[in-house]
Amino acid sequence: MDKYFNKKRLAHLSGILLTGALLSPLANAGELSGELGMANDYRFRGVSQTDKDFQISGSLDYGFDSGFFVGAWASNVDFGPEDDTNIELDLYAGYAHEINDDVSVDVTLLRYNYFDETSDYDYFEGTVGADFYGFRAAYWYTNDYSGEDLDYNYIELNYSWEFFENFSLDLHVGNNSGDAVDDSYGSSYIDYSIAVSTEYSGVGLSVGWIDTDISSENQVKEDLFNTEGTVLVSASYSF
Repeated sequence: MDKYFNKKRLAHLSGILLTGALLSPLANAGELSGELGMANDYRFRGVSQTDKDFQISGSLDYGFDSGFFVGAWASNVDFGPEDDTNIELDLYAGYAHEINDDVSVDVTLLRYNYFDETSDYDYFEGTVGADFYGFRAAYWYTNDYSGEDLDYNYIELNYSWEFFENFSLDLHVGNNSGDAVDDSYGSSYIDYSIAVSTEYSGVGLSVGWIDTDISSENQVKEDLFNTEGTVLVSASYSF
């Protein structure tokens, strides 16, 4: 999905461990920044995107003094032996405004791009969010999820608490709803996670548990698009 300022840590949790997408503007104003990461799985809203295999990802972001920002995030994906899609590239642009030291708001437009020879999964998604006193709330919407002309609504709440020097407890809960969700899982569902993260010598480390409340009859227990609860471990380096 790291919390994009020092929001980097929570956004890293949401981007790499949970969603592979963004939470709020990453780059500091007037600076180019980037990140390289790896994890034992790539989960997007509780669903594996790498056939329960390892993920390698990278991002580049630039924040302007005006509050506008642009960026790109890429990761490997695996949608099965009959699908040659192997790379996801997310391009995004948005605007963030800091109301005071404890409250900020942002809006972002993303384009999800998938590279292969046959499929047409590409789609746009928009999000609005707010950071306040350690919390992050955001609403995401698309009317063309995976290029299938189906709507997808996602509402999430995140909280990061530094319980010990340089160690944080990162909590996440998200509600998935819309035609795309009903079509795949029969009804709306919740994904959630709890993780502990830290940083050592410039390397961010996180270990956590992610799960969903998808009913047993609709839960995917095979590796491909797996939705079962699992331990997720990740490491990242920012530059």
